[in-house]
Amino acid sequence: MDLEPDLPEWLADRAAAPHWRRVGFWPRFGLCTPVASVRSERDCGVGDVADLEALVDWASEAGASLVQVLPVNDMGTGCVPYAAISAFALDPIYVALDRVEAVRSDPALMHRVREAGARLNRAPRVDFEAVRREKEAILAEAWARARGPDLRAELDRFRGHNPWLEPYALFRVIREAEGHRSWEEWAGRIGEAERARVAREHAEDLERVCFTQWVLDRQWREALAHARARGVRLVGDVPILVGRDSADVWEHPELFRLDTSAGAPPDLYAEDGQNWGFPTYEWAAHRDTGFAWWRARLRQAERYFDLYRMDHVVGFFRIWTIPAGERGGRRGRFVPEDEREWGRHGREILEAMLGATGMLPLAEDLGTIPPVCRETLRDLGICGLKIQRWERDWDGDGHFVAPRDYSPLSVAMLSTHDSETFAGWWEAFPEDRQRLYEAAGFAGRAPERLDPGLHAEFVRWFSGAGSVFLILMVQDVLAPLGRLPGSPAEHRINVPGVVNDVNWRWRWPVEVERLREDREGTARLREWVGPQRIVREETCRESS
Repeated sequence: MDLEPDLPEWLADRAAAPHWRRVGFWPRFGLCTPVASVRSERDCGVGDVADLEALVDWASEAGASLVQVLPVNDMGTGCVPYAAISAFALDPIYVALDRVEAVRSDPALMHRVREAGARLNRAPRVDFEAVRREKEAILAEAWARARGPDLRAELDRFRGHNPWLEPYALFRVIREAEGHRSWEEWAGRIGEAERARVAREHAEDLERVCFTQWVLDRQWREALAHARARGVRLVGDVPILVGRDSADVWEHPELFRLDTSAGAPPDLYAEDGQNWGFPTYEWAAHRDTGFAWWRARLRQAERYFDLYRMDHVVGFFRIWTIPAGERGGRRGRFVPEDEREWGRHGREILEAMLGATGMLPLAEDLGTIPPVCRETLRDLGICGLKIQRWERDWDGDGHFVAPRDYSPLSVAMLSTHDSETFAGWWEAFPEDRQRLYEAAGFAGRAPERLDPGLHAEFVRWFSGAGSVFLILMVQDVLAPLGRLPGSPAEHRINVPGVVNDVNWRWRWPVEVERLREDREGTARLREWVGPQRIVREETCRESS
């Protein structure tokens, strides 16, 4: 890899320089997965915080010093991590039940946890509905056993440090009582007096919700400390948009444009455009508060992460805005409408975000991106993404850009959670795979399927990318290790724009314990990536 030796010097006077100094300027290798997808011997049908620690251990042994996860905020009754009901609260499914003191100290509850895990782990995918029922019932039992003056004092302190918690708990309790109907159907009946009555009459329910968040907060902070001790940085994911039916929109409607929704304009893939259903922001209101809501949101994320993926970064510059009531995206418009305003608008927001925390942002800048967006990211010192299949000479003959020619200020990836895995793409696009086969230096006809050996060669080839960070989806590592059985299509995480019973429910086909036992596989992965991306643990710790 030919990383510019003066990158630290070049970054020294950029707005993100302090964030880089916390992380270090070294080339790094990382793994990315939804936490829910991780599989272990001890979990309950879904990856949890303890599984994240085990993943960190395996990643560290394999030479990775970054572990990236998808959003982990409370998804309510759903399973889409980018459609949470809170931008602050963590999802209860991620609680490691066997690490909750009230569970661990009760043999009957521990037996129930093990029994639930044995049953739920038989499913090939995550059964979110069954997992939620089981986990929330056990957490309620744990809270009932832990109740008392000491816990109440702890929860009071936790509430005092987290002003978002009380409104979120109230939202959850009311929403549950209302049969999970949208807040827009009942908010008119819930004024200040009614909120006070609900708080009095449902005090125990509110405390139970707060207890769950208190447990999650402790466990996630322990996971972050564990990762840092192993020389691994945790990378979070902060979605740009917030669900319309969320505690944030209910509590702060003045910060959102409820007469609009965000989406994408018509293109070759969607002739009517896309309507995502999320409200857009009332940026003038955010500006009047000094972007206080965004600052608080990022400070909350900093409790659990060292870096974060800045989702749909172009939306901070301009976002496709559709009038309420429209089904598609055809009748939308970019806001701001004046293209000359895009640079100033995006820079102001990004500078506020940089000023909020010490986390280093990594910008998701995929799709049709106006030049001013990437120019601003570069000027601020923020990495963009380089997804191998989309890095091509689009203005010329369409050849693939050699990974070694990627900008150092970038994150190189073979695939994303929204795309086919590398092996899946290989099978789906025969003309492109032939071009890539030749670009990587192979002669002859490219095989129709990517066997583990050839897959490993492409990981080795791609690890020479000029990008400072190389982050691989875990499927693109399990496949060359021979740990991904069946069709590659079975291991795709999400197909955008499609509603089905498969999206977001993928689980690892192998337990993390088995990967840690496979010393030969771990050694092979380190060899594919190469020593230039393996950061020594003590070096990483020194930069904390």
